[in-house]
Amino acid sequence: MIKVINLFNGLFLSWSLCAQTVHKDSLIKTVELEEVCIIKDVDPDQSFGFLRSSKLASTEDILARMPGVNLTKRGAFGLEPGLRNYNGAQTNLVIDGMRMYGACTDKMDPVSIYIEPGNLQSIEVAQGASGAQVGSTIGGQINMKMREPEANCHKRFKGVFAQTYMSVNNAYNGNLNFEQSFTKWAYRLSGTYRNAGNYTAGGDSLIEHSAYSKANLSGNVLYKFNEKHRIKLDVLGDWGRNIGYPALPMDVGRADAGIYALTHNLNINKGLFKQNEFKVYYNSVYHEMDDTQRPEAPMHMDMPGWSQTIGFYNELSGTGNLKLRFDYHTAYTRADMIMYPANEAEMYMQTLPENNLHDFGIAFGKTVQFQAQQQLHLNFRLDYYSHAVADGFGASQWTVYNEDVTVSQNNLLKNASVGYSKKIKQNSLLFFTMAYGERIPSANERYGYYLFNRQDMYDYLGNQHLNPEQSVQGELRFEQKFKNIEYHANVFYHHTLNYIYAYRMEGHSQMTIGALGLKTYKNISYAVSQGFEAGAKAQLGASISYIANLKYVFTQTYDGQALPLVPPFKLQHALRYTYKFYQLQLEHDFGAAQNRINTDFGDKATPAFNVFNFRASRNIIIKNTVLQLALACENMFDLLYHEHLDIGQVPRFGRSFNVNLNFIF
Repeated sequence: MIKVINLFNGLFLSWSLCAQTVHKDSLIKTVELEEVCIIKDVDPDQSFGFLRSSKLASTEDILARMPGVNLTKRGAFGLEPGLRNYNGAQTNLVIDGMRMYGACTDKMDPVSIYIEPGNLQSIEVAQGASGAQVGSTIGGQINMKMREPEANCHKRFKGVFAQTYMSVNNAYNGNLNFEQSFTKWAYRLSGTYRNAGNYTAGGDSLIEHSAYSKANLSGNVLYKFNEKHRIKLDVLGDWGRNIGYPALPMDVGRADAGIYALTHNLNINKGLFKQNEFKVYYNSVYHEMDDTQRPEAPMHMDMPGWSQTIGFYNELSGTGNLKLRFDYHTAYTRADMIMYPANEAEMYMQTLPENNLHDFGIAFGKTVQFQAQQQLHLNFRLDYYSHAVADGFGASQWTVYNEDVTVSQNNLLKNASVGYSKKIKQNSLLFFTMAYGERIPSANERYGYYLFNRQDMYDYLGNQHLNPEQSVQGELRFEQKFKNIEYHANVFYHHTLNYIYAYRMEGHSQMTIGALGLKTYKNISYAVSQGFEAGAKAQLGASISYIANLKYVFTQTYDGQALPLVPPFKLQHALRYTYKFYQLQLEHDFGAAQNRINTDFGDKATPAFNVFNFRASRNIIIKNTVLQLALACENMFDLLYHEHLDIGQVPRFGRSFNVNLNFIF
C-alpha cells in the first residue's frame, strides 16, 4: 500500500517516432523520417496541488498533509516525520533508497531536512511492516526520491525561479532550478536558500530562539549509452546555520550534510527480470549544538555530532511487480559533549560513543494474479545486523556500569507480508494485509550516555541488552472511484512484542543540571496500536474541487497505559475554485483534544484547535514562460495553539501573510 505523491506539476512524457526502412524493390517508396520528440506537460496527481502551499513549501509542509504521516516539532525548522505513532528507529526514512542517519542525539536533524522540493520528485509512503523494502521495520518507510533529468532528442532548457516572503517570521525563501536534455545526456541543477527570524505565535507573542538559515545545492548528471543502458551521478550539499530550537535547551550553530550517489540502470529483458538497478552511495553529516545565544544556560558546553554512511544496493525487477534486492550499508555515529564550568577545568564525555553498524539485507517481492480481478502480494526481507562501540574513550565510560559495549550485538531480523486484493466491479478495490516485522534498538537506545530528554526532563542511559521489537500487524483498505469522486478508508491493528519502553533507575543521579533523574530502557511484554485513515477527492462541477484526509491512532501498553506522543484525531481538508488562470483555495485543519497521555514520559493534555488558511493565485503567460503570483493568509484568525507532538508545548505560527512569485521558463 504505497501512496506516491508526485511533487511537480511539470513532469514530462516523451514519445519518439522513428523512421522505418523498406526494401528498395518494394512498390512503396521509401521515406526517411527524422526523429521527432513530442513533449507534453501533465499533472499526474492533482492532489499534489493541495499538499503544497507554494512552490517553496518545505518537504515538511508536504509530509504534514499526507495520510498517516505526523510531525514531531522542536522548532520552526527540522520537524521529525513519523508514521502513525511510530518514529525514529521504528521507521525507515530514506533518500532514493539510500540509508542515512542523523548526527544529533536530540533528533534535530531528521533526514527529511536535507531534501528540498526543488530537487525532489516524489515521496513514497508505505505503512507498517509491509514497508520493509530497504530495511527491516515495524512502522513503515518514507522514501524521498530525488528529481532527475531525462535525456531525449529534444534539446530543451527549462527551469523555475521562485521566491517567497512570510510575515510571521520575516522569512525569505528563494529557489532556482534548471535542467537541459540532449540526445545522450542531461543535467539538472537546483539551489535553495532559506532565512527566517524569530516567529510570532497567535496573539502576537514572540517565540525566542526560533530563527534559522540554510542553503541547499544539488546537481544531477545522466548519460544514456543507449535505450537500455544509462548511468547517473547525484550530488547534494546542505548547510544550516544558527538554527533555533525553542523547545530544547540548545540551538544548532552548524549543520552540514553531503550526499553522493552513482546509479547504473540496465534493461535486461531476458528471463524473469527485465531491469537491473545498481547504486553505490556515501553520505555524511556534521552537527554542532550551540548554547551561546542562551544567556540562561547554567554552563556553556559544545555538543558536536558525526554521522557517515556507506552503502550499495542491487535491485532486479520484472513483470508482476517482481523484485529482488540485495543491499549493504555501514554507519558510523558519534556525539561529544565538552563542558566549560566556571573557574574549573573543562570536562569531556561522549554522549554517544563512536559506534559502527553493519547491515546485510535481501528482499523479495512478487504479485501473483489468480482467478478474475484477484491478486496476492508477497513480500519478504531478511537483515543481518552487527552493532558495537569502537574501543576507546566512549567505551571506557561504560566500565563504570561494568558493561563492555565493544562486544558486538548481532541480530537476524525477519520481515514478511502477505496481501490479498480483489477488484469489485470496475470502480472498487478491497485490500487486506497480514504482516510481521522486527526492528533493532537504535544507537541512542543501546549506547546513549546521559542523553537529556527535554520532554520528561530526565537523562537517559542506553541498554545494550535490549531485544529487537517484534510486531504482528493486520490492515484492511477499501477504495472506490466514481466519475467525479473517489475515496479510500483503511483500518489497522498492530501488536508489538518486546516493546522498548523507558523507566526510572532508582538510586542513580542525573548529570544534566535541572534534570529530574536518570532513566534507561527495557523491553515490556507488548504494546498495541490501532486506528484508521481515510481520504476523499471530489470534483464539484467544472470549477470547484475538494480534498480531505483524516487520521486517528489509539495505543496502549500491556497494562493499559497510553504510549507517549500519540497524535489525536486530525482532519485536514481544502476547497478550491479555479477560473481560467485564477485559483482560490480555503483550507481547514482540525485537531481533536488529546487527553490520553503518558505522564511518565512528560506528556501533557492538548486542547482541540481549528486553523484556517486562505490562498489565491494567478498565472500570467508571457510567450513561452509563465509568471505565477500567489498570496496566502495562514492561520487567518491568529489562533494561539500547539499540536500534541510539539515538544515543550511551544505554540505554532500565528497569522502570516505570504507572497510567492514563480517564474517558469
